[in-house]
Amino acid sequence: SSSEECLELLRRSRVHWFAVRLSFQARSFLARPTQHLIRLVSIFRFFTGLADMLPAKLLVHVLEPVLSPAHRASAFVWGVSRLPDVTSLEEVLNLTNGQQTEFLGTLAQACMDALSAKMQEAGMGAEFTKALNKVRKAVEKQRFKRAQERRLKPIRDPQGAAVMKKAKNRRKQESKKRKVQETIKKTKGAKGGLRAKTHRSLV
Repeated sequence: SSSEECLELLRRSRVHWFAVRLSFQARSFLARPTQHLIRLVSIFRFFTGLADMLPAKLLVHVLEPVLSPAHRASAFVWGVSRLPDVTSLEEVLNLTNGQQTEFLGTLAQACMDALSAKMQEAGMGAEFTKALNKVRKAVEKQRFKRAQERRLKPIRDPQGAAVMKKAKNRRKQESKKRKVQETIKKTKGAKGGLRAKTHRSLV
């Protein structure tokens, strides 16, 4: 069939393999997004490029691996935007950790918007919605499983739970300290004083 031929073409060109591989890496990087900032920026821009270049009949076969990390990262955008205008990777690196995370969220959302637009334009919006719903259910299932494991951890492994609690408290203290330092830097204008605008040309 035509669908099988398209999938075979993606496999022969290794685009499908590459998309799946990058999806796996991106999901692991999202656990520590600011530590893998450049990698994640590159992956989301590559995925957005796929949405622009591939015809919808090929794109449909990589929707799930592309949407999986993009949907997770899109949750980084919430509330009032704190992002300044960003036109270069150097400026991205000069953002605070919170702004870098939000920037990744805007890239991920832009990727999802590009995918949605391409599929809608080709009359394949239902396929996009189906793939996105499948990804959402998988994310919700994984989050529920992790929440259950956290609740049961003190019962099954009290010592391990105590170690995890100490590590969590240490991360909280480090996060508070980092936020204080970022506030001081912003107050002093130490990070270059990037002017806030609505246009983000790297997105």
